Amino acid sequence: MGNVVRSRTCGLKDIYAALVTTNSSEKYVAGTPVKLARAIKAKVDETWSSEKIYSDDGTEDVISSYEGTSVELEVNALAPQDRELVFGQLYDNGFLVKTSDDLAPEVAIGWRERKLNGKYDFKWLYVGKFSEGISEEASTKEDKLSPVTKTIKGSFYERSLDNRYEISVDESNLLDEYTDAATAITNWFSAVQEYVASSDDASEAEETTETEETAESEEA
Repeated sequence: MGNVVRSRTCGLKDIYAALVTTNSSEKYVAGTPVKLARAIKAKVDETWSSEKIYSDDGTEDVISSYEGTSVELEVNALAPQDRELVFGQLYDNGFLVKTSDDLAPEVAIGWRERKLNGKYDFKWLYVGKFSEGISEEASTKEDKLSPVTKTIKGSFYERSLDNRYEISVDESNLLDEYTDAATAITNWFSAVQEYVASSDDASEAEETTETEETAESEEA
């Protein structure tokens, strides 16, 4: 293992969103990502809960469970096409129409965070909804212009296929042999990225499968 690099985050850019068209226990499908807006700030809070199990007058175990990830994005502006994608509002023939029946669709979001060493940390959250709406304001023009930003809030969670909820690649810690991850970040926003197992892991999985099949044959 090479030297572990820990560099502080000092930037944020390239927020992308992709419509999740299938999120079931059999299949996960996300559409082609589109750039959402210019990034100002992102607040991402991952929540876990834990519960102690007691026996023999002491703690036997601690059970932890993932409860979700809350996301708050501050961006420069939202086009009506962005609102259609993340809020499920109707944009047709130049009109943006909002109703109380609008349902935010499931989306994946990705972005990259710049480190002080010039490298980036690339991220995708697999599935969630921006169902908490948008915070925005406007003010009259004064002697000095005061541009405002937009803030959207959402809740993200694990996908049904395999309970994965996030994937990331820290460019600072890529070793020469991590070729799949290095290739992924060259086109990180072309698609919602998937984990590629190392050849060693794949070999172990094949050996395990072969062993199980042999045992089943012997039992039969």
